[in-house]
Amino acid sequence: MTDKTAPSSDQNSDAGRGFHRLGAHIGFLFAILLLAANMRGSIVGLGPLAEIIGTDLSLSGTQLGLLTTLPVLSFGVLSIFAPRLGQKFGLEATLLTMLLFIALGQGLRASGAYDIMVIGTIILGAAIAVMNVLTPSLVRRSFPTHVAFVTALYTFTMSSGATIAAFISIPIRNAADGDWRWSLGVWAVFAAIAFVCWLPMLRYRHKAPAPVMNAKISLWKNTEAWWLALFFGCQSLMFYTGVAWLAKVFIDHGITEAEAATLLSIFNVFGIPAAFAAPLIYSKIANKKLAMLVLHIPLIIAIPGFVFATTELPYLWAVCLGLGQGSMISIALTLVGMRGADPQTSARLSGMAQSVGYLFAAIGPVLFGALHDLLGDWQVALYFLFIVVAVQLVAAMRAGSSEKIGVSN
Repeated sequence: MTDKTAPSSDQNSDAGRGFHRLGAHIGFLFAILLLAANMRGSIVGLGPLAEIIGTDLSLSGTQLGLLTTLPVLSFGVLSIFAPRLGQKFGLEATLLTMLLFIALGQGLRASGAYDIMVIGTIILGAAIAVMNVLTPSLVRRSFPTHVAFVTALYTFTMSSGATIAAFISIPIRNAADGDWRWSLGVWAVFAAIAFVCWLPMLRYRHKAPAPVMNAKISLWKNTEAWWLALFFGCQSLMFYTGVAWLAKVFIDHGITEAEAATLLSIFNVFGIPAAFAAPLIYSKIANKKLAMLVLHIPLIIAIPGFVFATTELPYLWAVCLGLGQGSMISIALTLVGMRGADPQTSARLSGMAQSVGYLFAAIGPVLFGALHDLLGDWQVALYFLFIVVAVQLVAAMRAGSSEKIGVSN
């Protein structure tokens, strides 16, 4: 995966300070958007098919839940190792290989055999975990003066891919005479196409200079890195809890299943423009604490309304929740890219924040459901959202500092 000849001075310049040729800019921007399109669509596409898959394969709730939980657990467990892969093989070669693994994993998930689907899900989750971590570093390295804008574009594409996957899964199944395997297999084909399109990016491949030895443990002792990890964890927990339980809460409060599904779609759709706009808003407001407060306004409106007036203005709560959560994931990824002192530090910071964050996030849907089962209603579980958003806002205020997190910290 490494070059046999020394890279040219142009390549060194590209690797260290971003690209200076229009063709390289456009090529890498397109490549990053291809990564983003594969990072959520292949996971979300399973959700609308869950019931029919469970029926066809005679799966228990636990078996079916495993197919949706494994990717998030993979994000948490494996994210910390991703920077080492990027360091050893180079960002481009590593990300190219992950696209191949996504195609393989999704192909196995389309097999229709449960055990093979589990193996495919693990491969898929591992590949996306690496991509989650290394993409902000690639953005930082390739577009050092436009981190917020490029992050806005790729989070917009990532959110769009998830929404498209949710919308097309059932139509593809219907077009295939009820065979849901085609709905999963189409994402394997898409990843394979992205792999082919990514091959030219290897001409820019490079290994980053090795960091100093004490840098390997510095982030785990860095208070600012921990605030960023806490912020990442809170926003991830809110998103996955919302995806898992939002519709169910509305249904249990008397809203029809069809309307609840529409509300969940609204939650996802309004996250798309928010994901694009949030980094741009954040970069334009000089006072970063004020910027974080402004970006939290939709959640500050949505959570009390959702908790205390669930059925009064449900569309408003769904819109505000979508705007708030779409903003938060985009800002979290922007901070990972911007706050590292260099691309290598950004990669390690991304690995730490996402490892801690996704492990924390995996608790949310389980705890939310457990509180409901234990107490027999949703009220206490909904109060839990207040705590998470309050902690998230405090962490965001600290994580949004303009101070760089450097390798010698």
